[in-house]
Amino acid sequence: MRYLKLYLLFSLAVFFFACADDDEGDEFSFDREISEVSVLKECASDAPEGSVCFKIRYRYPIRLKNYSGLCVWLDTTIVDSTSRSVSDKQIDKAHSKSVRDAFFVKYDSTSGSYYDTLDLTDSIAHFIEDGYKTLQVAMFSEYSDDGDPGALQRVFLSFVDDQPPSKVEPLKDSVWSTGAMFEWYRPMDRTDILTPGEYSGLIFGYNIVIWAKDADEDLSKLKITLQSPDGVDYEGNRLYKRHAHIHTHYDSLLVDSSSNIDKQKNYLHLVVFDGKGYDTQNINKNRFRLFIEGLRTQSETEKYQYTIGLSSWDMAGNYSGSEMSNPVDSNQVIRRTDSIAPLMAKRIFTEEDSLFPGFAKLDSNNRLRIFWSRSLDPLSKNHGIEVDSELVVPRGCNENSCYKIVSHYEIEYYNKLDDSWNAYSYAGGKTRYSERYGRDEDGHFYRDYTGVGSFVTDTIRWVAPGDTLILRIRGVDNSGYYSAALVDSVFVSPGDVAADLNCPEGFVAVSTSDTTSFCMERFEHRDDDGKFMTGVLHSEALAACEGISASGFEVSLCGERDWELVCLSGGSLAYGVIEENGSEASDYLFRVCNVGTGNAELAANVTMRDPGCMNSMGVRDLPGQYQEWVRGRSEDTAAVLKGSSYMVFNGLDRESIAYCTNRAFPYYTRPGYTLDTVYLYREGTKIDTVYAADTTRTLYEKLTPKDFRDTLQFYDVVDANGKTIGEDFSLYREYKKGGKSWLDSLANGLTYKPSSKKVVFLTGEKLHYREAASFYKSPAVGFRCCAYRK
Repeated sequence: MRYLKLYLLFSLAVFFFACADDDEGDEFSFDREISEVSVLKECASDAPEGSVCFKIRYRYPIRLKNYSGLCVWLDTTIVDSTSRSVSDKQIDKAHSKSVRDAFFVKYDSTSGSYYDTLDLTDSIAHFIEDGYKTLQVAMFSEYSDDGDPGALQRVFLSFVDDQPPSKVEPLKDSVWSTGAMFEWYRPMDRTDILTPGEYSGLIFGYNIVIWAKDADEDLSKLKITLQSPDGVDYEGNRLYKRHAHIHTHYDSLLVDSSSNIDKQKNYLHLVVFDGKGYDTQNINKNRFRLFIEGLRTQSETEKYQYTIGLSSWDMAGNYSGSEMSNPVDSNQVIRRTDSIAPLMAKRIFTEEDSLFPGFAKLDSNNRLRIFWSRSLDPLSKNHGIEVDSELVVPRGCNENSCYKIVSHYEIEYYNKLDDSWNAYSYAGGKTRYSERYGRDEDGHFYRDYTGVGSFVTDTIRWVAPGDTLILRIRGVDNSGYYSAALVDSVFVSPGDVAADLNCPEGFVAVSTSDTTSFCMERFEHRDDDGKFMTGVLHSEALAACEGISASGFEVSLCGERDWELVCLSGGSLAYGVIEENGSEASDYLFRVCNVGTGNAELAANVTMRDPGCMNSMGVRDLPGQYQEWVRGRSEDTAAVLKGSSYMVFNGLDRESIAYCTNRAFPYYTRPGYTLDTVYLYREGTKIDTVYAADTTRTLYEKLTPKDFRDTLQFYDVVDANGKTIGEDFSLYREYKKGGKSWLDSLANGLTYKPSSKKVVFLTGEKLHYREAASFYKSPAVGFRCCAYRK
């Protein structure tokens, strides 16, 4: 028991000395154990379709001298789940070919690699057939000497979905005197911890419980209406069930619809059915709304009369939410209102742009100021107040005797991209409307210090010239009762540049000087289906832009200098985005422009993007989302990238890569090499490699091409049209070992045709191979087109 005995002696020694230092725990030779262990759920190229495949990738121990290989044990029958070392008997079983669930992986010292990968697909098949949900894989590095052992390593393979959906809570959208409407969005569900990008697992449904504090109140008579992506259900006949509950029974997922579920009449349980996964293309197709009617009107003594709880369940029986975990009295409170709703005017007013009559003007920071007649909350139904563009209060109807001022306002905008209403995070609220404004005969607004002015104001930020804003403003009284919505459209002045340029659809007018103007795509270029075109060659981006037909314009890939000047907006914007709120640039770029977040899903979905990432001309997402191909300034730098992307660039801060003036040249990392004579000079105990003779130093060795032993394989890189667009290379041994599947992964969607082999001297350096610019493709790189007047 060579390892176990050694381990015991070692442990005693550690214990003796460790106690003197008040230290605890076992110690192992970390340099004699594998590291960087990761589980890959991927199949070999010849695996049958639908196979459940697992691989384990690991780095060899740091100390390879006398390293024999890796012992591997499956399940806990040979090695349990707590041991940190192993016995000779357990090691012998790993070497025995008669033991099915243990094996030994011999180290190949000639491979030249630091990593190895174990394909466990065949070895774990019988565990899956036997119904295992998880499986332990234990690994131990074996050495041929009697040195100190490394620690036993473990990973666990999961064969079932044990990941609960993301937590979802019902959000109150509106309330009235006897009811409320709650909405929630279908949660994301990871079906496999090994593939974190997969989050669209199917949701079985939702448990909802409504509870009344009064034990004598009968909730079975509540009117429930469900509005889901599959339609509307008024009675609970199709999309939801009353007096029902989702639960698990062994491996089954059941809906218990027994009438005994609501034994107490102040409880009402509902099951809402789903059956779909999260829709990333249209967020509104994930939205559910529950209308509850028949509640008591809120009074000062009954503020916490009702609560609601919700839990979401996936197809494997995993759940998350408050309905299963909280006592009913601590769930979300259902508030109602008093019996009289506030009144709201019917029109929004703005300051008019004198150059464009009928259009609202923006200030120099793309802000729009709006005004409306303040909302009032009547104390009785016979108030006599008239509702029009302004609220007209009859004589004798005074504040606090006839009406009150509302508590606050909610201001929303209509997003045409995804057909939804969205609240402005910075507008509305309870503390912004103490100032009153009047309006003179010329339509100009002024601050009224007498306190009798009937208008209030707010500011909308990050508005693009030429935009049409559809706004919704609602007054909310102290009981939470919403007024009827003031919905109005505001037409924003297009600005001087747009007046002179009739840009094609999807383009906005931009200027780079007092005399130079053209049109630029508002977003990165999208295809006919509305999807962003990424992962394209520079030549493909050029062709896509030049294929656009626009009367009076020549369309091409934006020039580097044009892109940069538009981003700078006359030198006032360092990142091509209007910054406010005094936040740090790196935080703003991360939070608003998706720079360096790793969130590819947000970049791909235009409806999820933050409209605050915009420059003063209305061009969106210049610093982030996707890097963009542009036409370089010379033939030597034709393929240039501007801006940054969602990609995380190690070693680079977000600010430096997002500067408008920053330019990037794409490259692949390749091994450095030379075909010339190499001179090796001794410097103390080190050998210095140079490529030119130096008579002032002592020559250690001179290598000519006949002494070189390294071989590179070169390839012609061919595009989809069969055209050779560049040359690439790799180590010949990687090419021979990897085969066609490895070469295809290197080709990145192109075709690599082996062309020649060269015997070289590898310098040990990592070369930034810029010749790859002609065939560089990345999912984080897109482009946008510019239209220039003929």
